[in-house]
Amino acid sequence: MKKILLGVLVMLMFTINVSAKENKQKYKDYAYDLVINTYHWTEEDYNNLVKLWNKESNWRVKAKNGRFYGICQTKKSNYGKKYNDYKVQIKWGLKYIKKRYKTPTKAWKHFKKKRWY
Repeated sequence: MKKILLGVLVMLMFTINVSAKENKQKYKDYAYDLVINTYHWTEEDYNNLVKLWNKESNWRVKAKNGRFYGICQTKKSNYGKKYNDYKVQIKWGLKYIKKRYKTPTKAWKHFKKKRWY
């Protein structure tokens, strides 16, 4: 019985881990589409966005750091009622980067100097 339970637990942990990786890839794919096709930024910008949000949240929708939340780590209230929606978070984050830094590459450079963006 213990071996069966252990086997089920291992399978469940593997499934959760695979699911999390698949979700992160889905989030990155969504961000890639916006970066390239909506903002008309470059592949370099996308790669720097990935680095930036890997540092901020590792692409976790429910990541928390004090009062900051989500993939791009802002106040929950900035996302609105759908604060757990990865699309809402990514759209908000890209708009913020565009307004404040112009490109993800410039945001990443700022982050490397200051450890925040």
